[in-house]
Amino acid sequence: MDSDEKMSKLIAQVLRATYSGQVRWEVSEAPPSLTRATDSFIPLFLKAIYKGHDLVVYEERGKYWTDEDTFNWSTALHFGVVIGSIVVSDYARYSPVLRELYEEAKKNASNLDSLLDNLLD
Repeated sequence: MDSDEKMSKLIAQVLRATYSGQVRWEVSEAPPSLTRATDSFIPLFLKAIYKGHDLVVYEERGKYWTDEDTFNWSTALHFGVVIGSIVVSDYARYSPVLRELYEEAKKNASNLDSLLDNLLD
C-alpha cells in the first residue's frame, strides 16, 4: 500500500472517529510555513489530536495564473500530519471522503448542533 492509499485510509478512519466523538476539532491558525511568501489564502485551518498526533484539515485558496496579468482563484482541500509548526505530510488529492471530513470537522469545531439547539429554545 503506497502512502497516498494510507493517507486515504487514515482520512476515512479519522472521519469515523469524528462521527463517534473520539476526535474533537478546533479552529487554529495556519502555520507561517503555509502562508509565507505565497499568494495562498487559508480561510479555515482545523486541528485535532488523533492517537497522540496532530492532524489538520484545511482549505487553501490560491491564484492560478493564466497569463502574466490574468488569474483565477483555485481551491483545494488538504489533510496532513503536523510536527511542531510544519505540515510534514500533505494529502491534497480530490476525495469525497476528504470533503466530508472537512465539513464534519467544521461542524465539530463550531459545535454547531449545540449552538442551533440553544438558538432554537
